[in-house]
Amino acid sequence: MTSPHSDQRPRMTFWLAAFASFALIALLASAWIVEERESRAQEQRLQAAAHAANHASILQTHLRYSFSSVMALGAYARISPDVGQHFDLVARDLLSLYPEVSSLSLSPDGVITWIVPMQGNESAIGFDQLADETQGPESRRARESGKLTVAGPLSLVQGGSALVGRYPVFVTDEQGGRHFWGFANATMPLASVLQAGRLAELEAMGYQYQLWRTHPVSGERQIIARNVTGPQREPVEQTIAIPNGRWTLSLSQPRGWHSGSWLIGAIAFATVFALVLAYLVKALLELRWHKRHLERQVQERTEAANTNVDRYRTLIAASNTGAWEYFHEQDFLQCSPEYFSMLGRQQSDYHMSGTANLKETWTDLIHPDDREQAVDIFARYLTDGAEGMYENRFRMRHKDGHWVWILSRGQSLWNEEGQFQGVTVGTHIDISREVETEEKLALSAQVFERGSEGFIVTDPDQRILMTNAAFTRITGYSEEEVLGEKPSILASGRHDANFYKGMWKALNLKGFWQGEVWNKSKDGQIYPQWLSISQIRNDKGEVSHYIGIISDISQLKEDQKEIHRLAYYDPLTNLPNRSLLEERAAFALKLAQRGSKNAALLFLDLDNFKNINDSLGHKAGDRLLLAFSQRVGAMVRQEDTFARQGGDEFILLLPDTDASGAAHAAQKILDLLIRPFKVDGYDLSVSSSVGIALYPDDGDSLNELYTNADIAMYRSKQKGRNTYSFFTPELQTHYVRLMQLESAMRQAIAEDQFELHYQPQQELDSGATVGVEALLRWYHPTLGTISPAEFIPIAESSGLIVPIGEWVLREAVAQLCQWIEVGIAPPKMSINLSAAQFRQPSLPDLILSVLEETRLPAEYLELELTESMTMDDPERAVTMINRLHAAGVTLSIDDFGTGYSSLSYLKRFKISKLKIDKSFVSDLDTHGDDRVIVSTIVTLAQSLGLRSVAEGVETLEQREFLRTLGCHDIQGYYFSRPLNARDTEAFLRRSE
Repeated sequence: MTSPHSDQRPRMTFWLAAFASFALIALLASAWIVEERESRAQEQRLQAAAHAANHASILQTHLRYSFSSVMALGAYARISPDVGQHFDLVARDLLSLYPEVSSLSLSPDGVITWIVPMQGNESAIGFDQLADETQGPESRRARESGKLTVAGPLSLVQGGSALVGRYPVFVTDEQGGRHFWGFANATMPLASVLQAGRLAELEAMGYQYQLWRTHPVSGERQIIARNVTGPQREPVEQTIAIPNGRWTLSLSQPRGWHSGSWLIGAIAFATVFALVLAYLVKALLELRWHKRHLERQVQERTEAANTNVDRYRTLIAASNTGAWEYFHEQDFLQCSPEYFSMLGRQQSDYHMSGTANLKETWTDLIHPDDREQAVDIFARYLTDGAEGMYENRFRMRHKDGHWVWILSRGQSLWNEEGQFQGVTVGTHIDISREVETEEKLALSAQVFERGSEGFIVTDPDQRILMTNAAFTRITGYSEEEVLGEKPSILASGRHDANFYKGMWKALNLKGFWQGEVWNKSKDGQIYPQWLSISQIRNDKGEVSHYIGIISDISQLKEDQKEIHRLAYYDPLTNLPNRSLLEERAAFALKLAQRGSKNAALLFLDLDNFKNINDSLGHKAGDRLLLAFSQRVGAMVRQEDTFARQGGDEFILLLPDTDASGAAHAAQKILDLLIRPFKVDGYDLSVSSSVGIALYPDDGDSLNELYTNADIAMYRSKQKGRNTYSFFTPELQTHYVRLMQLESAMRQAIAEDQFELHYQPQQELDSGATVGVEALLRWYHPTLGTISPAEFIPIAESSGLIVPIGEWVLREAVAQLCQWIEVGIAPPKMSINLSAAQFRQPSLPDLILSVLEETRLPAEYLELELTESMTMDDPERAVTMINRLHAAGVTLSIDDFGTGYSSLSYLKRFKISKLKIDKSFVSDLDTHGDDRVIVSTIVTLAQSLGLRSVAEGVETLEQREFLRTLGCHDIQGYYFSRPLNARDTEAFLRRSE
């Protein structure tokens, strides 16, 4: 019996444990409340920082966008020769784009001179920004920094508070010096700034805010906007980058970041939770004390019974064997835990109603491919009387998903009288490793027998013991023919004794050797072979076998040759390509350098090869290239390199060749091309333009020689093709100039470097001005005035003539509209079209869209085409001209008489004028032939009902002769030189 004192002692322990639990939980709760309080404060600060960053970004974006207007105004002041003339127009256009800017102004030398709008800002005129006591320091700071600078908020002389953006404008004099011109200014009311920053939203969110800056001159803090007058508690600050300065946006909570009513609730909850948990600890300890008394009694009674069972289970577990019992009458299967543990499972994973019959579970775990056979074999064992040994193997699913090979064995129980006891017992053993080993052995046998590489196994004396089918296929010898023989039966005789001596030395030293050998097959064919030999040693370290692996690499050798050909030779002509040319050139130039010898590089380009491709097709073009390469290749020396660069470009490298030899070779090539090529039934005549560069005068590397020969080749093209030219420094200067102009031209439109001049046209009978022709002029800031005769061909060859032509069209139409607006009787505006423009299918759409955008009547626009443009594709020209004519656009043929025109097509073209080229007009006084030509053109125009216009008229005699012929209009220096837009406007006013 338990004494009262023994019961009293545990009760005191339980109360002490409850008190300790309460104290511990209270301490942990306090720590949690402190951490949660700080976390909530940090979360509020992060949220405030996000709001501050968002509004700062909005404010910064609005400021940068609005004050970008002043940079555009500064650019206008810098490039305009007469700033005041168009200031109002430019400023008002900018104000329409920047609605938050209230005014724009210019202040030469810091004194405000022009301002828009003037109304309300009259008092700002004459304000000296640099001398003013308040604004002067920041104005001087802007001038010294040379950057756009935002100042303020400032109290304006015209009233109100605003921000002022000042952009210092510097100009460059003729000597290249840079001088301060003045300021371009933009004024933005402070109210607009604050509204753009949406600071009222922050107040609506409950924040206190201050928007301030550190004054860049005084260093004092200057408040821009705020909704709190006193100091802020632990504010969150966000910097705002403004032009040449920065602002700061500070946010805070009125009661700080640690405020909140949740703290009292959290303390109350923690106290109640600690009390409840302390009571539960006390109750649990009491329950555990009573349970321990009962467990001790049960344990003593069951220990004896479990001893034998534990021994049995330990034995089963140690053998890694799962035991099972099958009771026939009940059709009942019972398994040991080890049965499932080898599958990563537990018997308790399977919940069965009634008794633990695992028959269905056993079936479900078997692999689907093995299930039917496993069930049938066990059923047959039972049907046959369950006599003897049952044995089968199958796969069962492991818990992790993989399959385990199981060997299942069983035997039925019989008593001493030979009577069946109705029970079959058995085991399951995991044989996965054994099955895997069997499969690897079977796979190795298949690899050995069916592999694509030949195998030889020999004994230590190198007598062949075994081969495979691939060995027979490669060598032609069957296994029976070589058993007992040595591998030397395959020797080709190409390797000497030293080769085999080195092979066996490496084999004995490393235990392995591999390399390329030449062997002989059974039919006597010698072929390349890759051979690998390995030593196999027994436990004593003695060589027991040699294993040889052979591969026929004949195809590999052929593939390597083909790869080399593709890498170094042109696939069409089989000539060396650029890679092989570079290798040979490096070698040839190095020899030339050592021996102080010359070398020559010829750049060959076929003339008009594109016409053959376009007319006969690319296949015919390829066959012509092949015939050309074969004919020229037959004449080159063995030490020369004749290579194809691609397309119709070829390179001929001539080592040890001077200028005379290079010229002789070039002329020989041109002479070879006199005889036509027969291609697809056609006799094709083709010529070549050749450029020559010499080593070392024209370059000491392939790249330099190639570049200079290319330049010389283009010189041959310009000379009329079918000739050769040597490279000269003057050519390089010329082509450097071309590249320089082409590069500069790409920026000319964007940088507004182009300008249109206009040459008036006069009607001979009335003397009236009937039209003007738009002529393109280009003034580059550093290259100066560039002649159209120089830059127009570059624009045409580079394709830049298309965007330039569109610019000319839009600029000329806009100028004509401007003249109409100021009351000038509109003359007909003539614009030249280039061949590249005329080939654009979208040209009519572009022209009509420009007329529609500007609302210019189509009859005021005249487009000038050349004869060659219309005759390249006459049918397409008829369609395009007719469409433009139907829209009201006038068309004329420019430079008539210098090309070839078909009169039948000329009748079909909807044109109104023929313009006589100035080359015929300039010599009317001295050349009778020109008089006849001009007279014929005028007569032809009259017969076709067209007007005739003579270009280049410079003398009274020329004008009178044209009048007597009946020519309608003239154009030239006699009537007027080309004039800029302003002078043309004055000319047109005088002509009214």
